[in-house]
Amino acid sequence: MLKLKKFGNIVVILITFLVLDLIYSSAEAKVNINDYLNEIMSLQASFEQRIFSPENDLIDYSEGSFLLKKPGKIMWKFTAPSENKIVVHDQKITTYDADLNQVLILPFSDRYQSSLANILLKNDSLMSYYKIRSETQKDNLYSVVLDQKGSNNLFKRVKISVVKMHLTKIKLWDASGQSIDISFDDIVLNASLSDASFEFSIPKGADVFDQT
Repeated sequence: MLKLKKFGNIVVILITFLVLDLIYSSAEAKVNINDYLNEIMSLQASFEQRIFSPENDLIDYSEGSFLLKKPGKIMWKFTAPSENKIVVHDQKITTYDADLNQVLILPFSDRYQSSLANILLKNDSLMSYYKIRSETQKDNLYSVVLDQKGSNNLFKRVKISVVKMHLTKIKLWDASGQSIDISFDDIVLNASLSDASFEFSIPKGADVFDQT
């Protein structure tokens, strides 16, 4: 039987929150979040992910490295507390759990047009799902908070923070009040990345569940 562990939370984010048509401007806002994200062609960073209960108690922590290359490539590599990988490449999402030595392969199709992956890869219709609640611009910090328009989205609220023109944090709240906080550090934008960086070789002896 297929077993998926806590790192699956990031998979849920990737395949359930994607699409960003945030074409918005105002006299006060100096950052157009839609234009900003569209101009990111590649991104390298370390990340920390924290999951909080509705009471804001920390219930899970993980960290690792992150790579993105447009069009269509993402690599999340978890190094602590355990080794896991999530790869978006060739219209597939591949997840690897080292503890279980399991690989799960899913199609990355149009059905996932409201996930975090599309925020980062092709932001072209977020405003169909979310509306701007507030914007803050102070010195080198810009943040935008978005609320869901309907009730069918996995996340009811999203906050995106940009510091010195670097994407530094994405926070998401679900209907129960639980939140997922992803912070990025050591950010490198628009450097050359090889396609080989996003290739995944199935480890010897791994159980493979290919649903493509």
